[in-house]
Amino acid sequence: MPPSPERYFPTDYRQGRKAFITACEKAGIDSIARVHPTAKGPDGKPLFIDSAAMGPRGAKRALLLIAGTHGVEGYFGSGVETGLLREGLAAPEGARIVLVHALNPFGFAWDRRVNEDNVDLNRNFVDHAHPPDNPDYATLADAIAYRDASPAAVARADAVLLAYAKAHGAAKLREAISRGQYRFPKGLHYGGVAASWSHKMLRAILTEDLARVEKLVVIDFHTGLGETGAGEMIVEAAPASAIYRRAQAMWGGMVASSENGESVSAPLTGTLDQALAGWLPRVELTFAALEVGTRPFETVWDALRRDNWQNNFAPDQRLAGEIRQGCRDAFYPDTPEWKHAVFGHAQKAVAGALAAL
Repeated sequence: MPPSPERYFPTDYRQGRKAFITACEKAGIDSIARVHPTAKGPDGKPLFIDSAAMGPRGAKRALLLIAGTHGVEGYFGSGVETGLLREGLAAPEGARIVLVHALNPFGFAWDRRVNEDNVDLNRNFVDHAHPPDNPDYATLADAIAYRDASPAAVARADAVLLAYAKAHGAAKLREAISRGQYRFPKGLHYGGVAASWSHKMLRAILTEDLARVEKLVVIDFHTGLGETGAGEMIVEAAPASAIYRRAQAMWGGMVASSENGESVSAPLTGTLDQALAGWLPRVELTFAALEVGTRPFETVWDALRRDNWQNNFAPDQRLAGEIRQGCRDAFYPDTPEWKHAVFGHAQKAVAGALAAL
């Protein structure tokens, strides 16, 4: 009888990395470590993206699993990848599986969603010479990423956002905040001014491990949106598209498009999905983000804003520990019930992908 899924989930980045590497060794596959050139963890030690592959290098069919794109959300992805390996994950005959652990190791190690440059990695994949504009974010920038965290100042910021929602609708506000922005380095969902180190490493992994692939399924593990413990396979494709139909064949009713309002996610710019589609134009690509719910939206939103304030505007560090723990709790409910539920969603998602291969 396999261990309870809750045992697979790490206590922190360092333990998660060790468990992933150990699981790879027990599965008889090698892991490759890519050390971050500058960033360090809270313990002062180096940070790594680790990857592993099984199945023939020249495979034309493959599954790519990505954990930790949004740092602190890596508790989920790390637990899933380690758990799947320990439960006997295997590539279908002639196919390949590639696992990427902690694509944003800085955020994972520090319990932050962003990387070492305050960049939201899932907004970083754009033409930085001509980044997308988000004028609605610009209008609301000071209210979204407040500089003053006093109750009165936060209330004023909230009033600005509420007025916008009343005038334009809640969905429009959600999109203005989360779509991605490239003008405010100390703001939320900032996409950066250049390709990040993690961005470059992901492309290198694709070149090294998936050079001959013709049919690729990608699952990117995320947390924070939706009802607690619920799961959704988010695709950035219209319901009438071939991509959407392929996703539905694999994952059925879990599939939701971010492009037409049926998903918990608004439309986004600079995502991994868009990057892979551009990098692999001749590949039949089916990309989905497995998004699992954690806490009520208000809790997650408050944690994000407080984390941004603490790391960009706070005058001292007295609240640093409390805010860091709040961000971790918002994206990682450390309970057996939640872990059982979300690991089940991941098992179903991976099984559907492997069946399609």
